[in-house]
Amino acid sequence: MSGGVQYLPDGDGKAIEAKNLCKIYRIYQSPVQRLKEIVTGKKLHTDFIALQDINFSVRKGESFGIIGENGAGKSTLLKMLSRTLKPTSGELSVHGRLAALLELGAGFNPELTGEENIYLNAYLMGLTQKEVDRKKEEIIDFSELGDFIKRPVKTYSSGMHVRLAFSIATSIDPEILIIDEALSVGDQHFQKKCIDRMMQFRKEGKTIFFCSHSLYLVQELCGRAVWLKNGKLEKIGSAPETINAYNDWVRAKDAGFSVSDINAGAIDTAEDKKCWIASARIIDEAGHDITVMNTGCDIWLKVVIRTSEPPGRIKGHIGIGLNRNDDEPVYGVTSKMDGIPPLSFYDGLEVSLKFPSLPLLSAQYYMLVYLGDDHALLPYDIYRSKMFSVENFGGDLGLVRLNHEWRIDSKFSGGEQ
Repeated sequence: MSGGVQYLPDGDGKAIEAKNLCKIYRIYQSPVQRLKEIVTGKKLHTDFIALQDINFSVRKGESFGIIGENGAGKSTLLKMLSRTLKPTSGELSVHGRLAALLELGAGFNPELTGEENIYLNAYLMGLTQKEVDRKKEEIIDFSELGDFIKRPVKTYSSGMHVRLAFSIATSIDPEILIIDEALSVGDQHFQKKCIDRMMQFRKEGKTIFFCSHSLYLVQELCGRAVWLKNGKLEKIGSAPETINAYNDWVRAKDAGFSVSDINAGAIDTAEDKKCWIASARIIDEAGHDITVMNTGCDIWLKVVIRTSEPPGRIKGHIGIGLNRNDDEPVYGVTSKMDGIPPLSFYDGLEVSLKFPSLPLLSAQYYMLVYLGDDHALLPYDIYRSKMFSVENFGGDLGLVRLNHEWRIDSKFSGGEQ
């Protein structure tokens, strides 16, 4: 089934809607193979699936982010939205006037001047000459190109390309604005102007589709986001939820394992264990296993110890190590460090450790539980808990949320002096 893109005036509250979107590229070893396939009818290409089964919708007035690794399919999706690429199958509906800032220099004729390219791009976006005449000075002023506006675009630097492209895209009063990572090549001053204009667009109820590797910008600018992975929709949800899931995956990948590789269980330290950890659970106050929690909640670590020795014959200490899913250490402590005398182990001994108001920030974590001798040196057993996730919607960065308070001298805070 052939796919298509529809640009409609009204979408029942939806600005963009994708249904079963798919894009397949035909890869030929050489142009000759393409010609032979046409003549013979024999398949001489391989299929590369850039996007597969993509379904989502963006409401009018919503700021929507798209994240993922290079090669995940982000640029392909953006090209479909901007009409420069047609889907292989599925439907993509766009409701309202759209302006897009994609690859550097896309849509520009390098032989024409910046001023001439303003007219060319504006015409392609559906503006009349009178409308362009009225907006031209605004575009030039915002771009800050000065006399360069009279020079051929082929003489422009990458930053000048972005200045002109962003100025055109945002000055035609679009209902939908699509911005790719190209914005990052601008200087800091112009980036600030661009962000200010995007924030103004949000206030005006415009729809923004924002693609960036800057996850902080995505979280701050977008209410929801989609994560593309290997051409498929891996996750869609609020921007913090989607970004947290993506960060968890990236950290696990960099550490050399998948998130599912970390399972609960004993880590053998000796063939003949005198005592061992039967289980180590992360639970709430009611005793239920925690898989997802919010920053600042109370949690308990409940450890069950087994031994084949008579009660009291073996004494020792318990220690824990709290780690992020990429094995980044967060915290560690032992019962000996806290001044607790060696415990007398017996079969079925239960030990609980409470963490009140745990200030962990968004990520996935697990605990390593250590069972050692009375000096906390010789390990009897080491056990890894199940993974649990922490969600935080405050926007804080790092591993933990620190208590803090702001004090600002009102004399210099922007109020009356």
